[in-house]
Amino acid sequence: MKRIKIVVADDDQASIDMIKSLVKNLSDFQLIGQCINGEQLIEEVMVKKPDLVLTTVTLLKKNGIQAIKECLSFFSAMKVIFIADNNEYAIEAFDIAAVDYIVKPVSKERLGQALEKANNIISFERDKTGTGHKSQQKILPLRDQNATFFIPLSDICFIEKVGKKCLVYTTTEIYDTYETMARILERLDVSFFHAHRSYIINLAKISQITPQKESFIVHFNDTDKLAKISKLKINELRERIALLSHG
Repeated sequence: MKRIKIVVADDDQASIDMIKSLVKNLSDFQLIGQCINGEQLIEEVMVKKPDLVLTTVTLLKKNGIQAIKECLSFFSAMKVIFIADNNEYAIEAFDIAAVDYIVKPVSKERLGQALEKANNIISFERDKTGTGHKSQQKILPLRDQNATFFIPLSDICFIEKVGKKCLVYTTTEIYDTYETMARILERLDVSFFHAHRSYIINLAKISQITPQKESFIVHFNDTDKLAKISKLKINELRERIALLSHG
C-alpha cells in the first residue's frame, strides 16, 4: 500500500511541528507540504494533490473551511481533518464530509486517532477504486451525526426522504442522514433516478413496477422494501431504463 500524502496548514509553527513529529513516526503517512494561510493551502493542493489535509480553521487570507471547499471543487478525492479552537465550525466541517474535527489543545493520542480514521477511509476507497488489481467501484460518502460511511453505489436500492432525514436502503443495511436529497443526488451516477419527491431509486435494482392509485410501487432485487414513482415521472423513468439497457 502506498503511503498517504499529507499537507498541513496552520499559522502556529508549534502546531505544525507537533504534527510533523507524529507523522514522521507513522510509516503509512508522508508529509509533502506545509503552509500558513488559506491561499497557500489551495496552491499546495492544486500542485501536490495530497490524500489528506490537516488544517486549522482560523487561517489568514482565506479560512480553513473556505479553502477546503475550494480545494474540493477541483480535487474531490482529498480528505480533511480540521483543527480548531472551539466547536463553532464543527457542523460546517462535517457538512463537507470532514474525516474528523479536533478541538485544541491537540494531544498526540487524539491526533493519532484522527489519522487512523483517515487511514481506514483512504485505504477503503483505494481498495474500492482499484488501486491494485481490484475493479473500480463507485462510492457514496454519507455522513450521519457520528461518522461518515462509504457505501458502494451498487449496494443501494433506493433513498427515501422521511421528515428531515434521508434513509438509504442497501441490500443489507439502512443508513440515515440529515443530508438533503439534492446533496445526495449530485453524488450518484446515471443509474439513479429522482422518481418521486420522496424517493431516489436505483434503476439497476428494480425487479417489478406495479400501479397503485396516483403512483407506482417499485419492487427491488435483494430487499423486500418498497419505493414509489410519481405518476408524472413514469414515462421519463421508462425512457431512462431504455437508455441504460442500450448503453
